Amino acid sequence: MPHRVSASWLGDEQADRLLAYVIEAQACFRPTKVLFANASEACIDESARRSLVMTDLGPYSELLRDKVQALQSDLEREFGMGHVPTREIEMEVVAHGDGGFYHLHIDTFAGTGAINGANRRLSLVYYFHRRPRLFSGGRLRLLGLGNAQTVAIEPAHDTLLAFPSFLPHEVEKVSCAGASFADSRFAVNIWLYG
Repeated sequence: MPHRVSASWLGDEQADRLLAYVIEAQACFRPTKVLFANASEACIDESARRSLVMTDLGPYSELLRDKVQALQSDLEREFGMGHVPTREIEMEVVAHGDGGFYHLHIDTFAGTGAINGANRRLSLVYYFHRRPRLFSGGRLRLLGLGNAQTVAIEPAHDTLLAFPSFLPHEVEKVSCAGASFADSRFAVNIWLYG
């Protein structure tokens, strides 16, 4: 199954600064929405997805954008995809607290859901959290096409997961002993459109 896991992607110092920025911005997070097929706009549906989201990555936007663009050609080659110039990069930070999850879905857009007529081609998920980790669960399960095997990725601190956006995947339920936002499973979702 085409995917890549890269440990120590930002490094401890940058990961800790990003974590501090996100925790400080707690008031900016909102319940996540989902866009169902044939729907004209996204809606909150906690039977499909339960998490909080923020789209402002502030001083980290440029850093993450540059690091992801530097990986694009290698990822396309590794995943057997032809090169398509990136037309847009979308990013968001998601916090999965106690009971958080996201049912099976794909990341591709078509038609009116696409930005400037482009589609999501590459999905990247950067994991970071407090140490020691105070949540359990929250693995991202990639489901193979056809008879391919399922792969479950642990949300390890300072780790990047990359995969083609058409692969079905889900976020397993998170259990968090405390109710503190700072103890959540944090991830930056990044999509390259082409």
